[in-house]
Amino acid sequence: MAHLQPLYARLANRPALLAKLQAQWGLRSVAGQGKELMATSSLLELFEMLHAEGEPHVGAWLALQSDLSTGHGIAYYLRSCATLEAALLEIVRLRSRLLPDGEFGMHKDGQQLRLVMRPRYQARRLGRQLRYEAGVAWLTCLLSHCMARPLKPQNVELMTPETAQAGQLAALFGVMPHFGRDEFAVCYPLEALGMPLPGSNPALLAALRPSLDYLLPPIRHGVSTTERLRQWLHGLADPSRASQTSAARAFNCGTSSLRRRLASEGNSFSALLQADRRARVLQSLAYSEEGIDAIARRLGYADRTTLERAFLGWFACRPVQLRSELAAAWPNLAQRRAALESIDTTLPCDDAAAWLAAAATIEPRPQANVHGPRLAALLLCAAGAPAASIRRMRMHLVPEPS
Repeated sequence: MAHLQPLYARLANRPALLAKLQAQWGLRSVAGQGKELMATSSLLELFEMLHAEGEPHVGAWLALQSDLSTGHGIAYYLRSCATLEAALLEIVRLRSRLLPDGEFGMHKDGQQLRLVMRPRYQARRLGRQLRYEAGVAWLTCLLSHCMARPLKPQNVELMTPETAQAGQLAALFGVMPHFGRDEFAVCYPLEALGMPLPGSNPALLAALRPSLDYLLPPIRHGVSTTERLRQWLHGLADPSRASQTSAARAFNCGTSSLRRRLASEGNSFSALLQADRRARVLQSLAYSEEGIDAIARRLGYADRTTLERAFLGWFACRPVQLRSELAAAWPNLAQRRAALESIDTTLPCDDAAAWLAAAATIEPRPQANVHGPRLAALLLCAAGAPAASIRRMRMHLVPEPS
C-alpha cells in the first residue's frame, strides 16, 4: 500500500476518485514503508480503472516516485557491481523473482543495448500492459540510480496503446515512447555497458548476495492465489487434466486449503476454470480451424453438447454461429486476429453506443454483411463481455447510428 501513497497528492483535486479508490481497493494512508502488498489481480484492475478515469500512465509515474532504498536493498546491491553490464546481468539472474509473470532479456543490437520485458500471459490485457509500462519506468530509474546520474534512454517501446496523455511519458522517460509494439523495450548506447558504477564494492556485493537471494522470494509470494491459479491454468498443455486436486498438488497444499484461500479472495476453482475454458474456446474458434468436437475433448468436456451449452451461456450464441460470422467477416486468420486484438477492452460493456462506434472503425469484408450491431456483438464476444451485453446487441435493441 505504501507505493500508492503518492496518489493522495496527485489526485488531491479529485476527491470523488480518491473516495472510489478507498472504497473499492482499500487505499488508505500508511506510515513509513508499510508491509502490505496488493494482489496483482487487484493492481491490474486498479490501473484499468485509473486509465478509464483519465490517468492512463499513473503506474509509470508511481514507479518513479518509489524509494529505491527499499525493496530488499536491490538498488544498494546493484550499485555495488563494477559496471552497468554487471548490474544488468544480476537483474537477468534475478528475473524470475523480480518478474514472476514475464520475461526480461538483455540484447546487443548493432551499436545499441536493448533491454526487453514481455508478459508471459494475458499480454493483451490493458492492466498487465500498464503494469509493465510501470516496470519500464522503474528500470530506467533504477539504472540512473546505479549510475548516480541521469541515464537517458535512446528509445522506449511500449505495448500499451497511445493516449492523449502520451506527453506525460515523454517527460518521465526523456524521450517520446513508441506505442503499440510487440514487447516492452528500453534502449541505450551499447557503450553504456562498460560504464563503471560509482558505488562499486566487490566485497559488499559478495556479502549481500546470499541475503538478497534469501529475501527476494517473498516478492513471488505477494501474488494472490487467484492470480497464481490463473497462471497455472493458462500454462497447462493439456487443459482437460485440470482439477482442483491437481492444482492443490501443484501449489503444495490440500484441496480444502486451496478452496479457503480462493474463497478469501472472493473466488473459486470452478469459476476460474470456467473463465480459462471460455478464453481457450474463444481463441480456438477465432484463430484456428480446429473442429468443435476436438475442442470439447481437448478442454475436458464430456461431449460437444456440454460445450455448446456452456458456450451459449457465455456468448449468447452457438459455436458454429460465432465461427461462421468470424469467417465471413475475416476469412484470413491473420487479419481476423489483428482486427479483434485492436479492440479497446476498457469500453464499458453496457455502453452500446461506444461499442457501435468501435465497430464502425473496424473493416470486415464488405460482402460479409457483418456490420453495426452484429459486428459490435462479435467485438463484445472477443472482449469477454457478459452474455447479457452480447445478447442485447445481437437482438438489435440498440438502433444503428444514423
